[in-house]
Amino acid sequence: MKTLLLIAYLSCNLLTLKAQNQKKMENNQQDSLAITEALENRYFKGIYEGDTALLGTVYHGGTLLFGDVKGQPYAKTLEQYLDGVKNRQSPKESGKPFKGEIRCIHIVNSIAIAEVKVKMYDFVYHEFLSFHKIDGQWFLVNKMITDTADQSVIKNPSKQSVADTKVTLVAYINVLPGFEKEMKEALTTMATASRKEAGCEQFVANVRNDAPQMIVIYEAYKNDEAFQLHKASPHAVAFFEFVKGKIANDKIEGVFLTEINGSR
Repeated sequence: MKTLLLIAYLSCNLLTLKAQNQKKMENNQQDSLAITEALENRYFKGIYEGDTALLGTVYHGGTLLFGDVKGQPYAKTLEQYLDGVKNRQSPKESGKPFKGEIRCIHIVNSIAIAEVKVKMYDFVYHEFLSFHKIDGQWFLVNKMITDTADQSVIKNPSKQSVADTKVTLVAYINVLPGFEKEMKEALTTMATASRKEAGCEQFVANVRNDAPQMIVIYEAYKNDEAFQLHKASPHAVAFFEFVKGKIANDKIEGVFLTEINGSR
């Protein structure tokens, strides 16, 4: 009798344990699908299209970003990062290849780590993204990145790499009335700092004769890497922050140029 009771007790416990494991597995699958959806349909898509509103649905407001780009330390707040995305040419607009790849997702209760790889412009970012489940929704709460592009093997060194092609553009800034003097002073500081960058070949700010509130900037950089480093530089980030509320639509219009006899 005791043996039968013991068998019944163990059987009951095994069934309960099996049900619990099944439920946990189902929850993990649902959570994994939710994080995958956030990465594929909002994170990668937002980066590719330069859609800061879409990216904002993935990140938690207090997210911090750390790592290195081309061997240089990288540290930004979420606000600084999104502002940089807003003011740069999106991978979609550039016409250059873009690929977002999920390597793996590891979930433990309400926390998760996603390892992803993002190829954009001439960068190959290896990223570790920390997620936390808040009120039933998964949010990206910390981002660690490193650029591994320089570790790639150059298959045809005799052919000029895309990374070596010159980047030239004209930027247009429509200054709101009353901020003309402040903008000119800020641009003088910006131009001086930009010209000191190793990869900056030219940075000239002008005012249109027929439209004094329209500033036209001619910029030239050694390659796309130099251009990306320029946009991430402290003086550029500070300038993008400074112009808010002082220019039309808080937007700097950029037009990229290709030399007629050039290869770009």
